[in-house]
Amino acid sequence: MKITFICHSSFCAELEKNVLIFDYYGDGEIPEISKDHQVYFLNSHAHPDHFKKEIFGLREKYPGAEYLLSRDIRLRPEEQREWIHRVKAREEYRIKDLCIQTLRSTDQGVAWVVEAEGKRIYHAGDLNWWHWEGEDKAWNNNMAANYKKEVDRLAEHFFDAAFVPLDPRLSGAYYWGMKYFLEQTDTAHIFPMHFWGDYEVCRRVKAQKEMQGLLEHYHTIEHQGQEWVLC
Repeated sequence: MKITFICHSSFCAELEKNVLIFDYYGDGEIPEISKDHQVYFLNSHAHPDHFKKEIFGLREKYPGAEYLLSRDIRLRPEEQREWIHRVKAREEYRIKDLCIQTLRSTDQGVAWVVEAEGKRIYHAGDLNWWHWEGEDKAWNNNMAANYKKEVDRLAEHFFDAAFVPLDPRLSGAYYWGMKYFLEQTDTAHIFPMHFWGDYEVCRRVKAQKEMQGLLEHYHTIEHQGQEWVLC
């Protein structure tokens, strides 16, 4: 499996027959994809750093591409096509070669668990432990409980690759969501996302005392277009 960091929260996961492109919204370059691959665009919610309708035009470049969209992404009736699949949280779907489970975001839309070709991949979307300094204590406590409730649904699951937020806007809480996810799951390869171009935070987390012992298979991101070939 080859992983490419496209931009922000967007990654490309290339398998033998299928290519999964998560939360692409038009920024960053999609890697070269062989014509014999089936392409899937999976967009977790409607925020403009996770989805823009302009990506529908990419079906001219990738004929046969399928689009999996959270239901909060609004489409006019004339925009609905047979190759656009609407999904909601806490459901299971089978679309061609993909088996999909969705989780409920702590912000908007869904998080993805995708199984294909014997691989299981997690993409958080905006499911994160959003702890904001200055926010009401009760709000932050409720956020923590809601995040843990969703991630607990994945307890002891194995993931070949997982993409999890590491958002520097959360100040000292920037790594809490990733820490809890890694404590609850068995993840072979973990990638940071949603870090707003702050590549330093991708390096800084490795020195975080509370993360020691959890980042054996953590991949630091240095630039757009960075690639990894995973076993």
